[in-house]
Amino acid sequence: SSSKTENTATMPPLTGNCLNIVLQEDLTIRGGAQLWLMNCGTRLVAAGHKVTIILPSTSLLLEDLNDGQMTVETYNADEIAENPDAFKERFTSILKPAQVCVTLVRQQRGQFQNVNFIASCIADANLKTQLIAKTGTPDPTYKKYFYGGPLLDKNQCSVITIAQYTKTFIVEHMGVPAEIITNVYNGTDTTRFKRTPQMAVEAMKRYPCVEGAFVVGCIGSYEERKAQIVLLQAAKKLIDDGRLPNIYCLLVGEGPDKAMLQEKIEEYNLEKNAVLCEFTKEPFYVYERCNLIALPSTGKEGLPNVLLEALAMEKPCVATRSYGMAEVVIDGKTGYCFPSGDVNALADAIVKIAHTSEEEQTQMSQNGKELIFSEHDKAKQFEKILDIIKEKAAVAL
Repeated sequence: SSSKTENTATMPPLTGNCLNIVLQEDLTIRGGAQLWLMNCGTRLVAAGHKVTIILPSTSLLLEDLNDGQMTVETYNADEIAENPDAFKERFTSILKPAQVCVTLVRQQRGQFQNVNFIASCIADANLKTQLIAKTGTPDPTYKKYFYGGPLLDKNQCSVITIAQYTKTFIVEHMGVPAEIITNVYNGTDTTRFKRTPQMAVEAMKRYPCVEGAFVVGCIGSYEERKAQIVLLQAAKKLIDDGRLPNIYCLLVGEGPDKAMLQEKIEEYNLEKNAVLCEFTKEPFYVYERCNLIALPSTGKEGLPNVLLEALAMEKPCVATRSYGMAEVVIDGKTGYCFPSGDVNALADAIVKIAHTSEEEQTQMSQNGKELIFSEHDKAKQFEKILDIIKEKAAVAL
């Protein structure tokens, strides 16, 4: 099914050529990656280009796409997994007029892997369409063909990674050629994370911690992979050994582990040193209230937004040394990394920051802010993606 109404974008085009761009996502959720793709389409339309987005018919994005700016095409996710060939003609007809197709790399479902399927449509019909596969956290079960299928050998596809770690991983483990990969960080909206005196006052009201506390914030879903329990164990250790008796853990989120974490707070006698708070859409007040931000995840992460936002808000960070986290949490400059699940190392990292001089903490805060505003600003990073799309489109024109 498809829908189309008049293009309502009024911004002047960025280029003389009106490009025809196809976007595709196979997941039905409305998470960060899906919102990024939708934002990509909105920006392209505003720049004067024609955009078609292909989504499963149960995608939660559909309710946000009824303004008619993009052409929306949908498919039955279950049927395509059983028999992709039945959809080939239709996908090929959508891809035929397009100079570029941007798709997010997803797991194979039945007989269907989205990037490989689209690449096959392009290759079998001898289309000129350039394929750009964007990939987040690498999954060790992914195969090389997930990143471009038959177009990998035709110089007709390229890959965008969201962290240097991802690029290295898929080159070393999947054999994807390094020369077709460009790393472009997603970035964060730096305009939302600028500190003001009013914000500080409001933060104290929303999160009234113990007077004189050294506040360690931890934002994320209450689930096993986020490993908030490691932070609670580190806090208990720092209180018991007397190195940081005034530590206060401010945990913010929602999820299945909430009751368990509350039990652990009581079991460790941390009622005066830790609190679980509800999920918030205004995390800047949390950052403002904290002395540092901890991300003790033991599970899958990419380059978490929490770190980018915290650093933009001039807060040092401590994080697990895995995935893309060490690309922004730089030892001694913006914070410290520690081995996954290592309670003692996390405790040491927190103390290092807590016991540094005010000047050193200020320098660390400044380093973090400069790193994010220069290399991880969402608007700047988005321009890099648009440049790649335009560069690839020029090849197809």
